[in-house]
Amino acid sequence: MTNKQVAQATEQNVAIPTVLDDSLLEVGTGLEDTSSSDYAIPFLQILQSGSPQTKKSEGKYIKGAEEGDIFNTVSSDIVKSEDGIIVVPCYYQKKYIEWKPRESGGGLVQVHTDREILNKCTRNEKNNFVLENGNYIAETAQFYVLVTDEKEQMWSQAVIAMASTQLSKSRKWLSQMRQRMVKNSKGESVNAPTFMFKYDLKTMAEQNDRGSWFGWNIGLNSQITNPQLLNESATFLKMIKAGEVEVKEQSEEPANTDSIPF
Repeated sequence: MTNKQVAQATEQNVAIPTVLDDSLLEVGTGLEDTSSSDYAIPFLQILQSGSPQTKKSEGKYIKGAEEGDIFNTVSSDIVKSEDGIIVVPCYYQKKYIEWKPRESGGGLVQVHTDREILNKCTRNEKNNFVLENGNYIAETAQFYVLVTDEKEQMWSQAVIAMASTQLSKSRKWLSQMRQRMVKNSKGESVNAPTFMFKYDLKTMAEQNDRGSWFGWNIGLNSQITNPQLLNESATFLKMIKAGEVEVKEQSEEPANTDSIPF
């Protein structure tokens, strides 16, 4: 029997359990000696017309990938634009990411967390913030989220970064979160934690007189009903605030961002 036949037989005859016997779980997962620095939290990107995942001539090409699809930078999974994803926002952070111009080789230079860096910039013809060294700063909103399903049975960590035209989507989303209210133990109305609600994220075509691209389309899904997902979301937030979550910034700038006006 060839290796291919063995693989086919395995796929046909072996059922992979989704619920394991406790005796197997007691053995361990094999990941006991790992730490947060050993993991890479994926970014969820919107593929654009210039993304290498959509081009057959590129080494990073993914069969079936199209502009507007949502791309997981770690698993390379693709979610179609019309299907979208469901996320629980757990934490928000503003960063100022320094990029080397593409004509000079491109790539990540440094991540700044202080808005003061913008005071060292001038504006170019594209209205970008440009430093004296020629690098430019992309004001970037980062949302740390749990990606879940409609039934709230599975979830995974991810980061969604919004820059350029998507900053307006970021502000609108934050405003939606801010409007969610709950009652505390004293019966007082207070702002709800962002992780109490889940949102639908799909993509949509956008354009103006300077170009076209795909951006985020965000809408409220519902309040979370699974207590375990709620606890996991709160734990994720605590880990981020304690500095236990390490995000490895993208080394390459997402396609088309320098052609999208601010």
